[in-house]
Amino acid sequence: MNKTLLFLPLLALFSSCRALKDSPKYKLTDGVYKTKEDGRKTSVYIENTEDSVLVYRLGAGWRTARPDRKSLKPKIFPGTAVDKEIAASKYWKNTFDLDVLTIPFKYRPSTHSFTPQLSNHLNGALYLGYRNDTYELSYKSNPIGKVSQRVTHLGFSAGLATGVGVTPMNPWVTNDNINVEYDGFIWSKALCVLMGVEKLNFGLALGFDHLLDKNRQYWIYQGKPYLGLTVGLNLN
Repeated sequence: MNKTLLFLPLLALFSSCRALKDSPKYKLTDGVYKTKEDGRKTSVYIENTEDSVLVYRLGAGWRTARPDRKSLKPKIFPGTAVDKEIAASKYWKNTFDLDVLTIPFKYRPSTHSFTPQLSNHLNGALYLGYRNDTYELSYKSNPIGKVSQRVTHLGFSAGLATGVGVTPMNPWVTNDNINVEYDGFIWSKALCVLMGVEKLNFGLALGFDHLLDKNRQYWIYQGKPYLGLTVGLNLN
């Protein structure tokens, strides 16, 4: 297996950086969010116009009772530069998360007197988890005194991943039960914790690999846990 294939998923990920940056997942787009007002959690609806960000407070029963828009008095934030700084306000939402992941590095603890290993072989997986996205809207001045809008984003997700990959098979990882060398096909499943900062999505995985051919009974890592570093591309 050509080791350069390992970097193909990473190349696809970083070549999509511009698309990710423009994705609604990383912007404070129109929609329902949670926030805190006077120390209490409440639901709000955020609407973006050409020159403002409007924040409408939603009362109890907003899902079924549609209020008269004329009676609503939103909190208005400028969409561009302002004369003075405005304190930061936070808004968040919870959603289900669907990602394509690769685990470029897997740390395998020692087993059968075999030293700990760091593997870097081709693999890919689908991930489904529960995600929290938090946005901070603020107006801060730069070194020359201009005050402008700033939106920062932090995403956190936890869930399960499953996929396929390859692993080297040889006498050393089978306790000399085979006398050939080849790339074995494996099925992997993992518990993952992911974090997204702006356009980046990365995390850790605690997983288990299962060799899918007849030599699975000899493979010293069959069903054994590993710790992996994940890099992912969000699909939704």
